[in-house]
Amino acid sequence: MSIDIKEATADQFEEIWPIFREIVRSGETYPYPMNTDLEEARSLWFAPGARVYFAYLGGVAVASRYIVPNKPGLGAHVCNTGVMVDAAVRGQGIGKKMMDFGLAKAKELGFKAIQLNLVVSTNSASLEICKRNGFQIIGTLPHAFHIRGERYVDAHVLYRELT
Repeated sequence: MSIDIKEATADQFEEIWPIFREIVRSGETYPYPMNTDLEEARSLWFAPGARVYFAYLGGVAVASRYIVPNKPGLGAHVCNTGVMVDAAVRGQGIGKKMMDFGLAKAKELGFKAIQLNLVVSTNSASLEICKRNGFQIIGTLPHAFHIRGERYVDAHVLYRELT
């Protein structure tokens, strides 16, 4: 399986819009409103200062990752990042490739650490891949995520130094 990861621009967002829409509408892993429309989604994923990358399999976008400073100014040496993988290709190692790419790219961009601000406690796949790649849970936010708009679950803050 040959994955090609390339930097993307906001005008390419439609390539991953179906993936974004499916993940956000599930209400299970991202805090964005479940009814987020295309233009709102584009502005969220391509937030100011964000670098966005798409992973292609056979010329089709199957995943995306953003990397953005977690805070401005004196906190800009720590980034925040997120990833979305098409459900049709999960379990094929694309998440691992996106993790490896994200760690290397964040370091290349000069970041000293990555802070994941809201990893839902029920997102076992994300927690597992993060822990395997050196992230540590540094805090738990009780009932911070309203999963599917039905019940509240904990969320974690994860951190990993890149030096």
